[in-house]
Amino acid sequence: MFIFNLACKKFMLNQLFSVPRLFHLSKLLSTSFSSTEYILNSVDKNEYIKYKFPNEIKIKNLVDIKRQQFDSSFTIIPDIVSVDEESRLINEIEKSLKRLRYQHDHWDDAIHGYRETEIMSWKDQKNTNVIQRLRNKVFANESITEQMQRVHVLDLCDDGYVKPHIDSIRFCGNIIAGLSLLSDSVMRLADENYPDTYVVYALLPRRSLYIMKNSVRYQYTHEILSDGAPSVFNDKQIVRKRRVSIVMRNEPPVEAMK
Repeated sequence: MFIFNLACKKFMLNQLFSVPRLFHLSKLLSTSFSSTEYILNSVDKNEYIKYKFPNEIKIKNLVDIKRQQFDSSFTIIPDIVSVDEESRLINEIEKSLKRLRYQHDHWDDAIHGYRETEIMSWKDQKNTNVIQRLRNKVFANESITEQMQRVHVLDLCDDGYVKPHIDSIRFCGNIIAGLSLLSDSVMRLADENYPDTYVVYALLPRRSLYIMKNSVRYQYTHEILSDGAPSVFNDKQIVRKRRVSIVMRNEPPVEAMK
């Protein structure tokens, strides 16, 4: 038995410290933050995005184009904030929400079981630094004046949900990004013109960031499924608990505000 245990330990150590694993470990431990971001961006999208597109041969070219457009306009970055950073953000958000009750109606009937607020500036400097880091990622090609300086905080209770909608072009520009806190969730996106034909399910892990822009932002409805609804991803039930999201947007073009 002693020899068997020793052999097992030797095998495990060889696997853990094999050349390929050591290479990836050294890359992760020695990279700068920007390099780490690249690693996160290179995660296989199939882990987080499932397409429900038609597979007829006669429209294959169209389907390929639609998928390429979606791929270029929707991104999920997992583990964009740490557990400690999530905790600090939630602690400050709680202070803004503590006097608010969960609402079950919305002015355009888009959200149920929610509380919301807006934050222009963060009191905790570490939270300011985190949000700025995310802004640098989301709005990499935009000036400060093109970004909305306030962020929208949406707190969904356990059975809260967001119905399919497209954000009005009067209230934000071509980029919408959301940091998901406290719970995994499933976002369902559907082509506005072909809502039963081109559908995408996106798994939004806790502490991940999604970025939607351009064609996805303008042409696809998006919704957050509740735990009571069939919140399923890749044939697996996703238990949705209370979810807090920090939503960042850019300013709408001047002509859209007229």
